[in-house]
Amino acid sequence: MKIVHVVTYVSEDGAFGGPIAVAIAQLEELSRQGHEVELLAGWDGKAKLSPAGVNVRLFKVRRLRRGGFSGLFAPGLARAARAHAKAGAAIHVHLARDLVTMPAALAVASYVKPVIQTHGMVMPDQRLLARMLDHIFTKAILRHARRVLTLTPSESQGVKDVANDSIAVETIANGLRAKDVSTRARRTNEILFLARLHPRKRVLAFGEMCKILVQSDVPVRCVVVGPDEGDLPRLRAFISENSLDQHLFYEGVLPTGDAIGRLSEAAVYVLPSTGEVFPMTVLEALAAGTPVVTTSSSGIAPHLVALEAAEVNDGTPEDLASAVLRLLDDEPRRAQLVVNGRVGLATKFSIEAVVRRLESLYGER
Repeated sequence: MKIVHVVTYVSEDGAFGGPIAVAIAQLEELSRQGHEVELLAGWDGKAKLSPAGVNVRLFKVRRLRRGGFSGLFAPGLARAARAHAKAGAAIHVHLARDLVTMPAALAVASYVKPVIQTHGMVMPDQRLLARMLDHIFTKAILRHARRVLTLTPSESQGVKDVANDSIAVETIANGLRAKDVSTRARRTNEILFLARLHPRKRVLAFGEMCKILVQSDVPVRCVVVGPDEGDLPRLRAFISENSLDQHLFYEGVLPTGDAIGRLSEAAVYVLPSTGEVFPMTVLEALAAGTPVVTTSSSGIAPHLVALEAAEVNDGTPEDLASAVLRLLDDEPRRAQLVVNGRVGLATKFSIEAVVRRLESLYGER
């Protein structure tokens, strides 16, 4: 079967990381199962992307307005998606409110009913631009979809509210394979934050956690990796004001596709974010065999607790520091979290199970 996925943006700084990581994981597994697969995406003109078994076509984006992804458009991408649909390919659009994925979803509508996956990005929003996009694009796309894939029941309700109609919605987990990262050198005292520096990700809580550990004479090296979305000046000011320049470092951005490798070098991964639907970096840390500390404020948290695959708490700097210290001091606990995480990847977050469901959806007529 020919299967084509459409995603908004591939960039050198990995700013649109979650949906890209999901699409690549799905496409690589579909390729392993013998399908001919292709990724169409907007592109910054710099990033390099070569997932195993996946044909990648990148289209240089332009901007209608500054800031965010909603103003991006990629000339030629919708036309390419339409050509694939006309030739009988299955189309899977990782939909956001933007001028890359929405025109692509509309362009294929005369030939196929696409599978639409929203990644928590298409929820009720009263801002004027969101309401305009929903009126022009979103409702029609959701109503025409073969199936709308969501991550949680609350997201399912959200897309139904946006569509203002009865639509075919199904909850499906993100999935990954465990990776062999044995050739990577793990830094036994490195605590890693890998995410966008957006207020919701709470990099300053990570900074406060690092300060607590340093003041407790714990020999840690705290590293922040990710593109700035508002909080980098505050982080740098925090480092300076608290004399943490020898303990807390901003390492810059990471190219798309390099997250698992970088995670595998750390002793502990900490994600203090709030309101996450299903953070893909947590699954990537499990795949890398890196113990995770995260908050209860995400759709993945109950699964991690049930699997005993991560340290999950309320996300205060004190709680984060206590969890990190507990992991650094308890090697059997770290090892057990890694084992449980790999069990989770083989069961609850199985990419093979995800792809079996996608195959059945693509085959529906």
